[in-house]
Amino acid sequence: MVAQNSFREKAIDEIITAILDSEGRMDVEALKREISKKYNLGAFIRNSELVRRARERGYENLIPLLRKRPMRSASGIVNIAIMTISDCPHGRCTYCPKGEGTPNSYTGFEPATMRGIQNKFNAYDQVLARLTQLNEIGHATDKCEVIVQGGTFLAQDPQYQDKFILDMYNALNGGELAGSLDDAIHRNENAKHRCIGLTIETRPDWCFEPHVDRMLSYGATRVEIGVQTLNPAVLIRTKRGHTLEDVWKSTQIAKDSLLKVCYHMMPGLYASPDEDVEMFRQLFDDPHYRPDMLKIYPFLVMKGTEIYEEWKAGKIKPYSSEVAADVIASAYKYIPYYTRVMRVQRDIPAYLIDDGVKKSNLREAVEKRLRENNTPVNEIRYREIGHNLLKGEINLDELNPELQVRRYDASDGVEYFLSFEDKKTNLLFGFLRLRLPARPHRKEITGRSAGIRELHVYGEQLPLGERNLRSPQHSGFGKQLMDEAERIAREELDSDKILVISGVGVRNYYRKLGYSLDGPYMSKRL
Repeated sequence: MVAQNSFREKAIDEIITAILDSEGRMDVEALKREISKKYNLGAFIRNSELVRRARERGYENLIPLLRKRPMRSASGIVNIAIMTISDCPHGRCTYCPKGEGTPNSYTGFEPATMRGIQNKFNAYDQVLARLTQLNEIGHATDKCEVIVQGGTFLAQDPQYQDKFILDMYNALNGGELAGSLDDAIHRNENAKHRCIGLTIETRPDWCFEPHVDRMLSYGATRVEIGVQTLNPAVLIRTKRGHTLEDVWKSTQIAKDSLLKVCYHMMPGLYASPDEDVEMFRQLFDDPHYRPDMLKIYPFLVMKGTEIYEEWKAGKIKPYSSEVAADVIASAYKYIPYYTRVMRVQRDIPAYLIDDGVKKSNLREAVEKRLRENNTPVNEIRYREIGHNLLKGEINLDELNPELQVRRYDASDGVEYFLSFEDKKTNLLFGFLRLRLPARPHRKEITGRSAGIRELHVYGEQLPLGERNLRSPQHSGFGKQLMDEAERIAREELDSDKILVISGVGVRNYYRKLGYSLDGPYMSKRL
């Protein structure tokens, strides 16, 4: 065993040396196979072992080459999903899966759910496990986006909610146990793992004023609302327990409170391809909706759901992988410049799916159709500079990012979308969402206050304080976007106050720009 370990260490050193000596791009996986075979190693060398050795030797520049999943930090952050053991107050929707000992709408075999089960749904342990995993494969973890998933979290006992969020912050704060939730949030402003964004999943009827206030008290910056369909008859048939009016109301309250809004949509649910494409057109034509982000989860048939029996009787048929890709690709032409498609399918193993999309590369299939059909794509993720840099086809020196300002109406308010884009390639370097609220209920948002709902500069994740010439992050775009937003608020909207919904770990950035803490927001007089 000692000899085997010695050979393994030699193999790791040899791989590191080969990468250092290489010119241009290298197939690291092929190199790992070759060296492992040379030393007759019983277990394949893991990327986490190479990352550890690179760090020990001070070769930080190698880590991007060794990342198992570079996409995870191409947008400038790493994601941490933590699972609650929550049910929904209305019961279960007809299509909703539920594994044994898991929250509603989860099977127990999604990566985040498995991590929840392994850690007994303890938020502290889930966060630590995920941080360890991300560090081992080479990702900087000082800027974290946390999402709370599982059932309807906001419908649970308030004490359970408070404890869950407290445990989350304690883990991000390096294990220092705070005396209160407020204390934990304050400590996170300067913690090693800063929460730069907190997302909570909920339902439209659990996203009204008291629910939004609770989310804000936790430091939330985004809400994900399960909308699924815009057909009132389908809402009833699937036992959703809410109305389209609830969707309108929750969206307006969330946006007026400066939260970012993501919709979960489910094409294929008692709808034809043409009807679903029309649904996406309506989603952005009607100002009651116009979400900032989308997660598109095609309808799936799984055992244990009420709709499974309808499928067996031939009363409903979900889309195949090919049809789903066609529908989503057709819908893309209606998705505007201000919306980001975050996901296009769920992390459910194919063997649990009785009918529906079983291939795991649905987004790739969608993007292939977009390219083949020369479909103009304005959606945010497709245009992000970070993802495009990873493909190795972009020369930053040839790009010329310019400031653009677009205005649109949404949820009775006025939205401005400010962005730095290269006009020739349509690539996006960063953006800012500015809103003049319609009917804000928060006391901090007074008179003609304007609010910044999101500021994001894209690029490869950098540890705080470090610079990388290949990355747009820390390049000054954020400051320029803020300056222009303040000018618009002051000169065009006649605002005397501007607020920012800031992730707890980003508050110090806004303090440098003259903002101070104002309830859950950072604000500044104009």
